[in-house]
Amino acid sequence: MQRYGIAANQAASNTSGLFGLAGQLGAAALLAPSDRRLKSNIVRIGTHPLGIGIYEYDIFGERQRGVMAQELEQVMPEAVVEHPAGFKMVNYGLL
Repeated sequence: MQRYGIAANQAASNTSGLFGLAGQLGAAALLAPSDRRLKSNIVRIGTHPLGIGIYEYDIFGERQRGVMAQELEQVMPEAVVEHPAGFKMVNYGLL
């Protein structure tokens, strides 16, 4: 019985660690390059509740949808961070 309790506690600890790591990785994945200078073929397709545009654009060879960091920075600066290379990134988790 004691061995079972030890094994169960160990399994719970391992699972908790994995979920914690997944949460950290998920938070990091919410940051996305969103600098207007990185995008091309930009088409406004809507308006976000914050009043900024929602766009469809090409970035890194893919068609994506999102906001422009420069616009978001004007109304919600805490959601924009600057990459060490100087390009702006959006924390979509805050939107």
